[in-house]
Amino acid sequence: MMAESNMEDTEIVISKGNSPSECYLSGIEKLGGMRKFITEGDQVFIKCNLTLPSGIPSITNLDTLNAIIQSCITSGAKRICVGSFPSFKTSIKAISDSIGLEDFFEVIGAELIFLDNSDYYHVKNISTQKLKNIKKSEFSTKEINNNNYLIPEIILNSDKLISVNQVVVEPIFDYRLSLNNSFSIVSNKDQEDIIKNSNSETLEKSKELLASRMLDLFAIKKPDLIVNDLFYILERAGPMIFRDSNLRKTNLMVIGNDAIAVDLISQKIMDSESSENILLLKAKQRNLGISDQSKIKIIGESIDEVKIKIERGISKLEDLKIYNISIKSGNVKLTDFNRAYQFLNFIDLYLMKDLKYLSMLSFLVGEDPPEPEFLDNIIIFGDDAIKSTKNRNFGVNKKSTKKAKSHGDINILRLPGNPPNIHDSLELLIKYFSKHKLPVLNLLLSTNYSLLNSKITKQLDSWEAL
Repeated sequence: MMAESNMEDTEIVISKGNSPSECYLSGIEKLGGMRKFITEGDQVFIKCNLTLPSGIPSITNLDTLNAIIQSCITSGAKRICVGSFPSFKTSIKAISDSIGLEDFFEVIGAELIFLDNSDYYHVKNISTQKLKNIKKSEFSTKEINNNNYLIPEIILNSDKLISVNQVVVEPIFDYRLSLNNSFSIVSNKDQEDIIKNSNSETLEKSKELLASRMLDLFAIKKPDLIVNDLFYILERAGPMIFRDSNLRKTNLMVIGNDAIAVDLISQKIMDSESSENILLLKAKQRNLGISDQSKIKIIGESIDEVKIKIERGISKLEDLKIYNISIKSGNVKLTDFNRAYQFLNFIDLYLMKDLKYLSMLSFLVGEDPPEPEFLDNIIIFGDDAIKSTKNRNFGVNKKSTKKAKSHGDINILRLPGNPPNIHDSLELLIKYFSKHKLPVLNLLLSTNYSLLNSKITKQLDSWEAL
């Protein structure tokens, strides 16, 4: 890891425009043009945000990506690669096929890179050994702070790395800034393992450990150009579009060549101090970039003139207000907190009408959760909650099962896993209440079968295990 103790001042542009492409092009011009960052013949890797298709701004804006790709072409880039590991457990090929990403990038002069090799195992009969050889040739192990990370060679060997980050609120670090974007240069399994290994006695300590690991990944290959896309922002709930999410249009982007500086200015625009962001605090401690605002020359718009107040998401699961559901948390690990947040928001989004006609639900998560408020239906989420409640009067079964069990008038649904799988948990929820009581959720899982089905999950699991 490079120490940067004698860093020079840096220029950061706050750009404003009528469209994402105009906003980016105006900003990059103020920084001296794309030729300042791209040299003739460069191979460029553009690191974007990739997740389940749920609309902009949960994924990187394609208008923004198109503008960046065209400016790379104009500046003489030899090859332009776009990619990311998904932040949700599915394959890149499944996401690409659902919204036509591969064809889109091909038409505009770039390549979608299947970092998970899903272009092989989805469409071709390929032996395990051959797939293993392909994976071995396309990844390198990098050691940082006694931790090993498997990084795609195409990212490491590209002449230039551009981080294009869609800013949204998210439950762990408040906002998804460019430093968060480095996390998904490793596979979804590795992301989950890193989060699991960050579990500690408190959520705050776990977040600190996770921040350190994310900064390890950032330090492996720092981006040469960073774009924080704030043109559209999700507030209240994110990073995917949930019922409580609110879309804000700011017409803004923050662009520069120092990720710490870009994130610092982005936070200030959103009326938030860097002292409130664990990632930025630890990046400052490790001297990974420019964190002193006096060394940042801001061009374009003034912070004070464009400052906006973004509503952050919840910090406790109990703060989620979902009709007919009472949420009780015990000692919640970071993995369970993150997964329960996603699961509960899915329920809130897709079961909003159905919940009005269902009995009251109690949702228990974490080790040794409090007693449930409602006893009609109890959902026990995750192995920690299941194990720590097995001797309570409502926990009559000593092992997790895929079916609801009754104890008098109490119905219990246990959702096992460390953490539970979202798709499996939603399917168990349908089995618990029946399809005719949850028609919207049933339709959702049916229409997203190509993204979430067990065959794809097994193929991805097999590849990750190689």
